[in-house]
Amino acid sequence: MRNNKLLILDLDGVLITNPSWKADRIHSDGYSEFNESCVENLNRLLTLAEFDIWLSSTRRTVKTLNEFNLIFKNRGIKKDIVGFLPEYADCRNRKEEILKFIKEFKASDFLIIDDDKSLNGLESGIKKSLILTELTKGLNSEKLKEAIEKI
Repeated sequence: MRNNKLLILDLDGVLITNPSWKADRIHSDGYSEFNESCVENLNRLLTLAEFDIWLSSTRRTVKTLNEFNLIFKNRGIKKDIVGFLPEYADCRNRKEEILKFIKEFKASDFLIIDDDKSLNGLESGIKKSLILTELTKGLNSEKLKEAIEKI
């Protein structure tokens, strides 16, 4: 394990900010558009610390790592994804997945960016590393500022 910070990253409500009642706008590569200012904010964050990006989005189950890295590249994200959070059969929600991942990987230096409300239930030691975004706002400048304060 390298000494990089882990960035546990969701897509919907972080980089994809379409309201759930609207169909995603589709990029020329056939995948959902990302919110450009959210991508800029992510790139800004990625310049401030060495991160390994781990995708927690449920979308991780329908594409390969290579496909996602191409999608990230097509949208101007300047860093590849290192891996996906494992799919744990016994986890009922994102909170359980993230807790299990952190425990399994013995992660101590991490940042979680996600809009999943189940994460409000994280214990305070882990919750202090959470940036909880809103579905239609994503990683906006306010959330970027919060992330910078946490790193």
